[in-house]
Amino acid sequence: MKIKGIRVVITGASSGIGLELARLFLDRGARVLGASLPDRQIAIEDNNYHHVELDISTREGVDRLFEEALNQFGKIDCFVANAGMAHYEKLIRADWDHLNPIIDTNIKSVMYSAIKMKELYPTEPFHFMVTSSVMGYWPLPGYAIYSATKAATSTFLDGLRLEWERDQRLHVVYPVATKTRFFDVAGQPHDSWMMQTSKHVAKKMLKGLEKDKKKIYPSPIFEMCYRVAPWAISFYRKREANLLKRYYS
Repeated sequence: MKIKGIRVVITGASSGIGLELARLFLDRGARVLGASLPDRQIAIEDNNYHHVELDISTREGVDRLFEEALNQFGKIDCFVANAGMAHYEKLIRADWDHLNPIIDTNIKSVMYSAIKMKELYPTEPFHFMVTSSVMGYWPLPGYAIYSATKAATSTFLDGLRLEWERDQRLHVVYPVATKTRFFDVAGQPHDSWMMQTSKHVAKKMLKGLEKDKKKIYPSPIFEMCYRVAPWAISFYRKREANLLKRYYS
């Protein structure tokens, strides 16, 4: 995919991976519409950048995002479903309402956005990229719900890819722990291993998009372990299980 001149929508664009990705797209000559929750600082000033504040965990928020994008650009060439949420927690109490925000943000919003792209462009080419997580492959203690949402989204996209036209491309990104506000917001009290920067992940995402990669692994260490030595994650899982037990003892 050629980046110059394309029209891109990015959710979760006010910080972290989304912010760095928006900057990279702009540097390469793309036009970008970024979305974030209200009251987030807008860190980009560029004539080719527009920002909208809304809640993508709701149908109304996603519908408005598409309306804003079509009003600004007339057409969407690439939609990046980057926004997500997580809780670091030991699941010891059943709470139905607690499940809704993370499921609405990480699963329903992605599904709905992907289907809307197909509805808008039944046979025309477009790209749809999703920021998933290695926890979609390897769940970790403290993130059972989050891991499940990422696994569900990845499976949905694998199935959807079989239905779309050849030039309608799906890209799923699997970052390891990334230096963003993610862990602070989730409530994790300790540092994770294998931390990467947001800029590194964003660069890998852009490169993967250019090469039309279906699955993008920003960490070569993770990809090697996943393909060659999947048993290696057991040591990390044990560490995380001990830390979670300590925090909730």
